[in-house]
Order: sequence, then C-alpha cells, then structure tokens
Amino acid sequence: MSDDFHPDPDAAYARGRLLQTQHRIQDAIACYKQALALDAQHTPSYLMLALCWMNEADTAAQSVDAARRAVALEPENAFARSVLALTLDANAKDGQTSAIKAALQEAEAAVSLDPDSDFSHAVLARLHLRLRDFPQAEAAARAALALDTENTMAAEVLSAALLLQKKDADNEDLIRYQLQRNAEDDSAHTSAGWMAIMRGDHKQANQHFLEALRINPMSENARMGLIESFRARSWPYRMQLKFAHFMNQFTEGRQTAIMLGGFFAYKLLSSYLKTVSPFLAAVVVGAWLLLVLWAHLARGFGSAFMVMDRFARQALRPREYWEGVVVGGLIFAAIASLVLGYAWDLSEGRFAALACIFAAVVNAAAFTNDHWVGRYVYGVAAALSGAGALWIMVDVFSGITLPFAGPIGALAILLGVATTWMRGFGVLYR
Repeated sequence: MSDDFHPDPDAAYARGRLLQTQHRIQDAIACYKQALALDAQHTPSYLMLALCWMNEADTAAQSVDAARRAVALEPENAFARSVLALTLDANAKDGQTSAIKAALQEAEAAVSLDPDSDFSHAVLARLHLRLRDFPQAEAAARAALALDTENTMAAEVLSAALLLQKKDADNEDLIRYQLQRNAEDDSAHTSAGWMAIMRGDHKQANQHFLEALRINPMSENARMGLIESFRARSWPYRMQLKFAHFMNQFTEGRQTAIMLGGFFAYKLLSSYLKTVSPFLAAVVVGAWLLLVLWAHLARGFGSAFMVMDRFARQALRPREYWEGVVVGGLIFAAIASLVLGYAWDLSEGRFAALACIFAAVVNAAAFTNDHWVGRYVYGVAAALSGAGALWIMVDVFSGITLPFAGPIGALAILLGVATTWMRGFGVLYR
C-alpha cells in the first residue's frame, strides 16, 4: 500500500491516476480512498475506484456502489453513467439479460447526455455486443471510432461484431489498419488471431495470440484465443469453427430455420429410403447422428488432445482442463465399449457405447455453459448421465449384474438427446 499522504483531494486523486497507469492498482485505490476521506463528494475518485474494483470478483459489487454514488452526485455526467453501465455489465452473469439491459439503459443515457463522447459510444457498443445485437454494436463502435480513431475498446468491439456477422473483408481492413498504426497493439493481434482461427489457419492464430500475450500478459481474450488455437489443431474442431463462422452470416432466426429445415429434410429422406433401401436409410441415419455428435463434441475432442500436450495444457484453466479430461474420457470410453463389445461378442457393448457418447454430449454442454441458471441444470444432468454411463459399463463388462442398469443407461441416452435440442436452441444455455 502507498504511504503517500496528500492534504488535498485533487492531489491524492492525481497521484492515484499516475499509479493506475503504472498498473499499481492497490496503491491507486489507497490514493482514491484518501481523496474521498478528504472530500466525500469527490466524484472522479468514486469513478476510478469503480473501474479499479469492477474486474475483481471480491470487489465487483462495490464497484456498482461507487459508480452509483458518482451518478447521484453528478446525474448529468455522461462519463459517470458510462462507468455505471460498465460496472453493471461486469456484475451481470451470462443469461441475466434484464441486468445487462439495465446497463444498456445507462449507456444510452450517457450517449444522449454527451453525443460527442467516444467512451460512451464504445460502452454502448460493448453492451450491444454482449446482448448479441451485432448490427447495433457495429454502429455504436463505428460512431466511437469516428470521434476517436484510437479508441481501443471500440476497435475490439467493432472487430468482434464484424467477425460475428462474417463481414471478413471489413474486419481484415480494420485489423490491417490497426497493425499498421501500431504493431504493438495487443488488441489488434488478438483480433487478427480470431480472424485467422475462423479462416482455419490455427498456426497463424497461435502466433498472433502469443504476440498479444507478450505485449499484454493480462489479456484474457488473448489467452482464450490461444487455447482455441491449440484446440483447432484437431481437424474436427477446425471444421466446426469454420461451419460456425459460415452460419454467422445469417440472423439467429434464419439459423434456427436452417436447423429445423435440415432436421425435417433428414426425417423425410430417411422415411422415404426405409421403403426403398433399408441400407441407404441406415447410412442416412448414421450420417445424421455423426453430424449431431460432431457439432457437440468437436470442442471437447480438441480439449482432450490439449490435456495430453504438456505445453498446451499449461494455458488451461481448471474448468477447461477437466472439460478435456471428462468429455475426452467419455468419448474414448464409448470407442472402447464398441471395440470390446465386438471383440467379446457382447451386444450390450453397443448400448454402453451409446450411453457413454451421449453422456459426453451432456458433459460437453455443461462445461461450456455460462448461463447463470442453466449451468446448474446442465451440471446435474451431466453428473447423472456420466454416472449412468459408468453404471452400464460396469454392468456389461465386469460380469457383475447391477440393479436397474438398463433404465439407468437409457436415462443417460435420453438426457443426451434432450441436451442436443436444448443446447441447439439456446434453452438455458449461453
């Protein structure tokens, strides 16, 4: 903590700002508190305290209180309203749409108070992006950059909005401009990495994310991108990313229509082929099942290979590590059940394999779900389906007859089927 003492609140605040730019956050917080001890109505200190506190889990709630205090003191201050919007956003969990919309209202109020504030437009863009209103996010980010071409937050949001609408040419122009202007811009390297991943070039993506982390080791977006570039070494996951990027050019409504159209086309084709050629019908059903499983398991499959790589796994958070272990483990258990079933002439081996693969689907959804309620619902389903798959495997291959093995295995499969639909339509899933 800083031992500095300043008899004047403005001097303490100025010292705090200097320390904050040097990333000495705790010392800066001490100075802002000192300024408020000298003047309880020192609005700038409340705002800086809010910005310092909002990204830490143990102080995030305090950041909202500090920002609200600043707005109460100066309700016509656009910067204060923007900071309040950021703190509300930081405290809203994924899936808490009403809380994010409350933050959006504050950001809109800030823009109406000061239409020439690039910061207010950038905050508005960030909130639209989180609400998946990509066109609005793009428009607000462009408005911020029109006011200040060096607004980093706006550039990041604009790149993400363009990427998520598959406006690749515009995004590449933006990234090229950012890198030409400043080759040491970590956000530009991060944006370039995400663009490379979506193009399927995981090696170039890896280089950009490593460069971004060299410039800014604290960049969480670059760390997440680095992990994605490691996962993308697995070709099934690269295909999934490219497919997801292809679908980004459609609105959410059209994406849903494409999914439903594909399902009904599959049902009609498989029903017709059953009357003509049962073999071809079985091929179509198998291809459909493979497509569904690929869509849900490609990421977990890539994570499993990351866990086995002693260099790549160092970048994983515990949740990401266990995703690779559990989902990858269930996939390999399904393959082993199938092989052993044929080798030992056990028809129940196919049932055990099916239970394992659908348990992998449920667990894959649980590990990637950030919905504030859904993560618990999917988590319980994942535990039940995983235990059910293990139960039926023991019953089939150990020679020990376990009670209710059939119904428990069927439950694991049913949970997996339900998950494919719920996750596909975003039910309690973010």
